[in-house]
Amino acid sequence: MTPSTSIIAPKGPTVATLKAIEDVLRREAVPMTRYKIRQALGNRIAQPLLDEGLEYMADHEMVYDEGPGGNVLWIRTSDATRARLRGV
Repeated sequence: MTPSTSIIAPKGPTVATLKAIEDVLRREAVPMTRYKIRQALGNRIAQPLLDEGLEYMADHEMVYDEGPGGNVLWIRTSDATRARLRGV
């Protein structure tokens, strides 16, 4: 018998989490702290998950993120970019 090898995929933010963050940032349309984002989400998203979501969004040029203690701002993206990121 050969040993079973499994690859552990790290869990990260779900599409629903990313959309919730996006909705808050687009609706408010002003720079927000991470604390304010969590408040606007009703504290439904834990801080580490919010951090991961914002990191993902910053990597894909959807937000400008100054990091912990700073502000986050939604960057307007074109329809083509949004479609590409959403896999449509």
